Amino acid sequence: MPYLIKKLILSFARRLGYEILPIKTFCSPGSSLAAPLNNGDLEQQYQSVVAALNLSQTMRKIHIQDAVEIEELYRKFVFANLPQCEDRAGLLSDLIGTTISEAIYIIHSLHEGLKVAGDICEFGVAQGATSRLMAAEIMPTDRKLWLFDSYEGLPAPSPEDNLINDIFNLGSMARYRGTMASPETEVLTKLVQVKFPADRIKIKKGWINESLKTADLPKQVAFAYVDFDFYEPIKDALQFVNNVMPAGGYIVVDDYGFFSEGAQIAVDEFVKAQGERYRIEMPLPFAGHFCIIQKLL
Repeated sequence: MPYLIKKLILSFARRLGYEILPIKTFCSPGSSLAAPLNNGDLEQQYQSVVAALNLSQTMRKIHIQDAVEIEELYRKFVFANLPQCEDRAGLLSDLIGTTISEAIYIIHSLHEGLKVAGDICEFGVAQGATSRLMAAEIMPTDRKLWLFDSYEGLPAPSPEDNLINDIFNLGSMARYRGTMASPETEVLTKLVQVKFPADRIKIKKGWINESLKTADLPKQVAFAYVDFDFYEPIKDALQFVNNVMPAGGYIVVDDYGFFSEGAQIAVDEFVKAQGERYRIEMPLPFAGHFCIIQKLL
């Protein structure tokens, strides 16, 4: 009986997109927590888990509907030409660390970039939720998806990386080194979920200054999403993209004016150095902290 209940709970959770992992229960020897559970207790726990999962499923449906409504508002008032995409609302509601508003800007800029030749790049992948969203958007095309990340978290900050927003309450920028790390398997799992072709996925694992020295790099880039947080890696990513992006391409840089001063410094220096070749735009004030850069010449 306990085995069947456990199997049923695990199966139900996986259908909802969740994974239940074992945890260790700490209790003193002889306490009631250490006593074996009878069938009645197991049934009660099972019903509690089912109720919690049902609530989670209901909340997920609510969040998906929120994403539908937000997208339609943007389509009506901001991006009249925003294309439709099946299952987009679910992917928008599952984003981690990226607001739905920012994601819609990313989607719009991505489709504008698809008007020119080139692949799609993401610099700073984290858990891969944004990678999955972009993969779904380019599914009907033959574009490759290049994913650049150390998969070891953030690097050491540079002098330009002064702390603006202490998002994890660590007290200093230096303490952020190594944080926000996610394994590449987590990213690949998300891409499998949307059935993105494996032969169109290009994982570039390593620090960006080293990755850009390798031979296997995109020849042309139509759109790039840069989410490296710090000055040096953002600067390196922008310089690379500049060399391989045709006129008409788009770049979205996250954390402009947020978290680290280095993000905005890197962008402003880049745009200024390029003169009239790029145009930088800011999103609506409530949409988030990022900027959109279009290559004009």
